[in-house]
Amino acid sequence: MRITEGIYRERARCPLYTAIAVIDGRWKPMIFQPLSERPLGFAELRRAMPRVTPKVLREQLRQMLADDLIVREELSPRRLGVRYGVTRHGRSLRPVFAMLWRWGESQPARAGADRGDDCDQPGSFDALMSRSRRRREGREEPR
Repeated sequence: MRITEGIYRERARCPLYTAIAVIDGRWKPMIFQPLSERPLGFAELRRAMPRVTPKVLREQLRQMLADDLIVREELSPRRLGVRYGVTRHGRSLRPVFAMLWRWGESQPARAGADRGDDCDQPGSFDALMSRSRRRREGREEPR
C-alpha cells in the first residue's frame, strides 16, 4: 500500500472532509443562496450570476443534485423548462453557510489577498437580482 492511498482512505472517513466535499465548488454557495429562498429556473440562476458560464452552472447543479442538496422539477408543458429547489437535506446547510459567512467577515484583510466582499449576504436574493438588472441596463458598473 502506498502512503497516499492511506491518506485518501483516512480522508474519506473524516466527516469534515465529507462536508467540505459537498459544499466545495466555486459557485455552489452562490447557487445555494437564491435557491434556499425560492425555486428558480436555469435562466433565473444565470441572470443572478452573470459571471458563471452555462456549462459550469450546469455541472455545479448536477453535483448538487447528486448530493441531494437540490431537486430538479420538470415543468409541464415541457417548453416551460425546469425549476430547481433546495431539498430538506440541503436546507440543513443554511446554518453552515451562515456561520461560514460570519467567519469570513471576521477575518482581517491580508495584504495582497482578495477579500470576499463581492457578494450579497445570504438571504438577499432580491438585492442580488436588482443589482444584476441595473448592470444589464447599464446603470451600474460590475464590481
